[in-house]
Amino acid sequence: MPRLDTEVIQQPFSIIVVLLVTLLAGCAGSQGFNRAAMNEVLHVDHTSNQDNRAPSSLGSPLSLPFRLGIFFADHNFPNHQSLRKVEWLSADKEQLLQSLAPLRDQRILTDIFVLIDSTVHMANIPEIRQAGARYGADAVLIVDGAGAIDRHNNRYAWLYPTLIGAYLAPGTESAALVITTGSLWAVRSGWHAPIQIVEGVSNVVGSAVFVDDGAALEDAKKQAIQALGTRLADQLQFWMQEPPPPLSKLR
Repeated sequence: MPRLDTEVIQQPFSIIVVLLVTLLAGCAGSQGFNRAAMNEVLHVDHTSNQDNRAPSSLGSPLSLPFRLGIFFADHNFPNHQSLRKVEWLSADKEQLLQSLAPLRDQRILTDIFVLIDSTVHMANIPEIRQAGARYGADAVLIVDGAGAIDRHNNRYAWLYPTLIGAYLAPGTESAALVITTGSLWAVRSGWHAPIQIVEGVSNVVGSAVFVDDGAALEDAKKQAIQALGTRLADQLQFWMQEPPPPLSKLR
């Protein structure tokens, strides 16, 4: 009976051990989220937003009911752990539409639709407003977002070197954060509402082999969209049903 070559047997195990060590070193501890980088990409200034809680008095306010177009911004920045691009899927757009649908029954909105125009640049608000006017919108809602992943190990990760533990031990966590913004602009005047900023968080726990960062990010995005829809519905009811305060009270 032929003898097995010891080196041939040991080689696969050596490769597995090296992979495990690399895996453990790559996601050993929680690094948190780089909110500063996310806010920079989204052009969010929390300091200025704190004092701007009422709609702008520039131009005429929207007349009720009005037609709303929603524009989902698309960022083109490289993905890395501290900053992830948010992909707006059809399901995400439908989720926000459904969140705002009750405003039609309340006679605040006549119609809601997703504004798609390949000629519009993401950062060019005048172009977005003009596109909204071309499609018959009275106002446009610009939705933007950025995500981040914090993948790290927990106390069960010590079982990973047992090889079987890498598949069974719940030693890896993928925490996801999605920051989403919504900015409402009238298309025919300078009226606009203050930017709305919401967050969605998710945490997926499992073995190192099966934890999916993408699943955590998708779940966080759904939560952020739900929060944005709820916030906008509440704010629109308030802004459109109450007269704006005098400028002296906004200072």
